[in-house]
Amino acid sequence: MLDRRDFLVGAGGAATALLVGTPGGDAEARALTSGAQVPGFYRFPLGQFQITVVSDGTISFPCEALWPETAKADRDMVLAGDFQPTDNATLQVNVLAVNTGDRLVLVDAGSRGKFQPTASRLLENLAAAEIKPEQVDTILITHFHPDHMWGVTDDGDAERTFPNAEYVVGEAEWNFWMRPQHPLANDAFWEQIYHQNMKTVAAIKDRIRTVKPGGEAATGITTIATPGHTPGHTSVEIASGSDHLLCTADVVGNRAVALQRPDWRGGFDLDLEQGAKTRRAFLERCASEKALISTYHLPYPGLGHVTRAGGAFAWIPVDWQWNDVDPK
Repeated sequence: MLDRRDFLVGAGGAATALLVGTPGGDAEARALTSGAQVPGFYRFPLGQFQITVVSDGTISFPCEALWPETAKADRDMVLAGDFQPTDNATLQVNVLAVNTGDRLVLVDAGSRGKFQPTASRLLENLAAAEIKPEQVDTILITHFHPDHMWGVTDDGDAERTFPNAEYVVGEAEWNFWMRPQHPLANDAFWEQIYHQNMKTVAAIKDRIRTVKPGGEAATGITTIATPGHTPGHTSVEIASGSDHLLCTADVVGNRAVALQRPDWRGGFDLDLEQGAKTRRAFLERCASEKALISTYHLPYPGLGHVTRAGGAFAWIPVDWQWNDVDPK
């Protein structure tokens, strides 16, 4: 029988042996490895559903483009206080794969590197997670921005990435982008994005189904109207039994700015004022419901909780769970 002191001494000795290694060592054993990261997927249960967060990589923008109306000193203070760079902001791209037992649903589809080359990992990470593109039944597109929808087709928009999927889009989002003589078609910033959106839509148009707010992409996966970022921007509630989570899509983009300064107007919001109002209202809901939150752009895997902090909010990430999740 070992007492506490013996155990600690023994454990310390074992650790020291591991650190020191064999005298003389082996230069080859100490050589650096390739530096490649592990596959980017993370599974967890939600009631009877199995959910997998699958990374498409990252995208990056100048901070002044993300928050153009905010004084640089104010912006720098918030970002530096959160130990983030003050010149460029990096956003994760976290795609949800929801297996309900009856259907396999993706919430958004990344961009397959067509927007920024750093966001091109969805297919390889789906493969690592043992999810085949042909198994996907439904893709809920929260809004028509490149990092959310361009991944539904290949580089030439000739082939669908997910050949058997239907595509669910909020009715207001669809109606906005399908307007004739569209105001973004000749806009200096949005023109290229608009025309690529139209090519992408043309490739999947026969499989698109529109829903009103509160409509279902599949049983237990319900749309929430959160306009501002785009007129029909959609967030998502996923519920199974007594468990539920809220998916922010682009209501939240940066963990420091969005939570600490929810009223700052975002540079990529098509309606700046409505975007700020929607963000505060949605974060209030998240805090009130104490719900599990899934974010598209916060640090991977983007899961956590929102709590109130004075007149604003704070982000509390969930602890990573290492136990395996049995398939349902």
